Amino acid sequence: MKKEYILLAVIFVLLLLYLAFHQSDNIHYQLPEISKIQPKTISKIEITKDADKITLTRKDDKWMIMPEQYPADSGMVNQILDIVGNLSVTALVSESENYLRYELDEKNRIHVRAFAGDDIKREFYIGKTAPSFNHTFIRLEKDPGVYHAGENFRAKFDQTADNLRDKTALSFNMNDIQEVMIEKEKRQMAFMKKQIPAGINTSKAKTPDSKELSPETKPVWQDASGNTIEDLKINSFLSILSGLRCKNYPANKNKEDLKNPIFTAKLKGIKEYSISIFAAEKNKEEYPAASSQNDYPFTIEKTTADSILTIFDKKEEKKP
Repeated sequence: MKKEYILLAVIFVLLLLYLAFHQSDNIHYQLPEISKIQPKTISKIEITKDADKITLTRKDDKWMIMPEQYPADSGMVNQILDIVGNLSVTALVSESENYLRYELDEKNRIHVRAFAGDDIKREFYIGKTAPSFNHTFIRLEKDPGVYHAGENFRAKFDQTADNLRDKTALSFNMNDIQEVMIEKEKRQMAFMKKQIPAGINTSKAKTPDSKELSPETKPVWQDASGNTIEDLKINSFLSILSGLRCKNYPANKNKEDLKNPIFTAKLKGIKEYSISIFAAEKNKEEYPAASSQNDYPFTIEKTTADSILTIFDKKEEKKP
């Protein structure tokens, strides 16, 4: 009987040890601990794929694409910084070093390095998206293992330098604009926002001691002759320009290379803005353009340009 109790005790201890060391998901390894990095401490990011290398450098709280010093898209860079700073792994996938299977071989992988000054704060390799579409295969610096990263983020790093450029052509609050001046085909147009009486509030009866109330006003757009402009036209025009984005940046072009605009608009408000559109090349689906908020010439979509160019054209009245 005593031997049976001893045997049961041994079995019980072994069972406890088994449960302690055997996890339900069959993970028998220690995942690497990856410390978080505050994005504001990162001063440079290098993204390398095969022979192509993109270097992003922070200058005065703005990110630039080096060595040309092109302004980078802040939204895209912030996404990259967030992933770099909060990188984590959820599972060890392989220790076989068969990297081609995960697109972590030298040709397909994306090599990322983040710096604070001259010090490397984060270095890792990005492979393909996992079949779950919720993870990415990655390798950590000097670690041969392949891991699942906690997000699907390869596409955010798999970019060209041109894709990462800031595509802002114009950006402003359309409600701040008070004057619009347009020149098109030697025809000039000017519109001004004015406040006109909207009527007097008569909801309260006057008393002998009451002061006459000033009439309420409403904003209207008028041309140089005092004619009222349709709100729909001017608001549509300002709406397009207020968030105008470039399509592309032509290579090796300066603003000075663009001559004889077919359309120019100048806007006045708290600040002044301008944009010029130039004739499209034959069989091209985009128009060259330049603006006061971008140091480089760019192109805009043909459909967008056509809307800007024709919005104030007078429509011919149909004859009865």
